[in-house]
Order: sequence, then C-alpha cells, then structure tokens
Amino acid sequence: MPENDEAFLRANAAANEVFERLRRVAEDRTAAGEIQLSVLEVAREAGLELDDKALGEAQIPEFIPVQRFIPWDVWFPWRPLWCWWWRIYYPWHRCCPYWWHRCHWYAD
Repeated sequence: MPENDEAFLRANAAANEVFERLRRVAEDRTAAGEIQLSVLEVAREAGLELDDKALGEAQIPEFIPVQRFIPWDVWFPWRPLWCWWWRIYYPWHRCCPYWWHRCHWYAD
C-alpha cells in the first residue's frame, strides 16, 4: 500500500475515534432525557475544540432539538463537524473526503 494511503488510513482512524465519542455523548444525553442539545457542549465533551465562530461559519445552530424516534446521526449536525475536523487536523486531505458538497454552504 502506498505511503499516502497509510497516512489517510491513520487520519481516518483518528476521525472515527473522535466521532465515536461524539455519538456516545449525543446518545447518552438523549437517553438522560434532554430535549435539546447544545452542539458546543456535546462537541467539547467529545473532545472537539469547537468555538462559537466555527459554529457560525458552519451555519450550525447552537441548540438542536432531540428527536428520539430516529437515530442521532439523522438529526445531529455531525457532517459539518466532520468537515471542520478534517480541515483543522488534516487540511492536506482537502477537507472531508466524502461530504464536501453537503458540508459547505454557499450564498446564492
């Protein structure tokens, strides 16, 4: 396997670890009965060093209502956080490899 592929596999493993923690935090808070989640609090508890500015740039509201009848990854805004994470920690992979068109908002 080329060295470049190895670097991507290590980066992807790191992303999976971080976003597994994000899933766990969101699901734990939902199970605890919270009716809305603070994206900043959930992200920070999962280990993401997110701030208000990054949240605004990604056009993510600060609070997300919990929808218990569907899986967390449908209603929680993890995709723009995924792209933010790739841009901050592995910018040479040109943001997230898979969801670029969904994560970036362009004004008309």
